[in-house]
Amino acid sequence: MSTFVERGESYEECVSRIRAKYGKNYYILNKRAVSSGGFLGLFKKDCMEVLYTVQSPASSPYRPASEAAAGAGFSGSAAVPDKGFDEEKARIIANAKKLASDPQMTAIQKQLETLNRKLDTISVDTESEPSIRKIEELLESNEFSASYIRNMSARLRSEFSLEQLSDFDAVQAKVAEWIGEGIRLRLDDGFKRRPKVLILVGPTGVGKTTTVAKLAAQYRFQKGDNDERLSIRMVTIDRFRIAAQEQLAKYGEHMDIPTTAAESADDIRDILAIHSGKLDVMLIDTIGYSPHDYESIGRMRKILDVPGLKPEVYLTVSAATKASDLRDIMRNYETFDYKAVIVTKYDETNHIGNVLSVLAEKDKPVAYISTGQKVPRDIERASVVKFMLKLTDFKIDREALERAFPVRQETDGSYPAGTVSENRTETKHGSI
Repeated sequence: MSTFVERGESYEECVSRIRAKYGKNYYILNKRAVSSGGFLGLFKKDCMEVLYTVQSPASSPYRPASEAAAGAGFSGSAAVPDKGFDEEKARIIANAKKLASDPQMTAIQKQLETLNRKLDTISVDTESEPSIRKIEELLESNEFSASYIRNMSARLRSEFSLEQLSDFDAVQAKVAEWIGEGIRLRLDDGFKRRPKVLILVGPTGVGKTTTVAKLAAQYRFQKGDNDERLSIRMVTIDRFRIAAQEQLAKYGEHMDIPTTAAESADDIRDILAIHSGKLDVMLIDTIGYSPHDYESIGRMRKILDVPGLKPEVYLTVSAATKASDLRDIMRNYETFDYKAVIVTKYDETNHIGNVLSVLAEKDKPVAYISTGQKVPRDIERASVVKFMLKLTDFKIDREALERAFPVRQETDGSYPAGTVSENRTETKHGSI
C-alpha cells in the first residue's frame, strides 16, 4: 500500500480532489500547511498538503509520498503515524505470500482493512486540529472543569477521524449530545411508604429553607389515592437561626402546612409517632454548615439518625459555586448518603458547566432546579433540555434535544411531580 500527497489552497479543496478521484476509497493520514512557488525564495504561496492512502495504489496516477517528500521537504517521521503500523503491515504481507488457500487470504485481507481503519482514526494533537481547540474554548467559556474538558478532547481524538474533525458543526453537535447523555436525572419514585420523608442538606446560604417550602407547595397541589389532599408537615432542626424557623413557619401559614421545630433525634421520633398513619409527607430543613466543619456536620448526622425514618436525602448546592468547591461539598456531605442533588440559584449564573462537570465526575443525578425566590413557583424538575439551553455559544437544535431528552411534565408545567400513585426512578437518556 502506497501513500500519496495532494496539494491545494485549503484542506477542503485537497479532500474534494481526492474524493473526486477515488470516491470514498481513501484514508487521510496527515495534513500540514506548506509554502510553494516563488522565485529565489520570494513571493511564496501558502497552501495545504494532505497525505493519504488508497486501497488500489497500482492504479494511482500520482507518485508515492516518499518521492514527493524528497522534493517538498515532507518529513517521513511526521507523515507516518506510527512505526508499529508499518511493521505490522509488513508482517501480514509477508505471511500472505506464503499462504495459498483462499480462506487464509481472506483473513489477511480483513486484518489489512482493520489496520487501514486504525490509520484513519489516529489520535490528533489539538495543536494541529482547530475543531478540538474550538470545542475546548467553548467548554472553558461555559466553565466546565479542566478534567471534563480533557476527557471530552480525548474522546474526540479517539472517535473522530481527521476528515470528520474538519466538519466543526458535526463535531459540536456530537459534543452537545455527549454532554446531554452525561446528565443523570432522579425522578420522583412515588410513595413506597408513608410518611415520605425528604431531608435537604447543604452548606450555608444555598436556599434550603426556601426550597423546602417550594417542595412542600408541590406536594400540597397533589392528591392521594383517595383523591384527597396530602397531609404534609415541615420540620426545621435549625435551632440556631430563629429567622429560619420564622421564615419556614410563615411559609407554612400561607400554604396551610403545619411547621414544627426539632432539636434532637428524639424530637423527630416523637413527631413521627404522634402523626403516624396520618402523615403523607414530611420535609426536614437542616442547618447550613461549611463543608469543612466536620464536627458540626457529624452532630447533625446524629440528629437525623432516627430508626425507621428511611428518608430521601437531597444535597442542595448553588449553581454559582465553582467546580472545586462543589467537589468539596459533595465529598464532605457524603456522610448523609444523599441520593441526588438539587441545584438552586439557577437564575443567578450564566454558566452551568461547573455543575455538570462535578455531577458527571461524582456520578450523581440531579432532581430539581430552583430558578428564583418565589414560593411556590420557582422550582421545577431537572431536565436535560433545561441544562443544555443554558450553554452559551453552542449551536443547539432544541427540537432534536426535546426528542432525545423529553421533559416529563404531568401538570401545567409549574408542578411536574404527577400523582402519588406514580412510581418513578432515576433515568438516563439516549442520544440525539
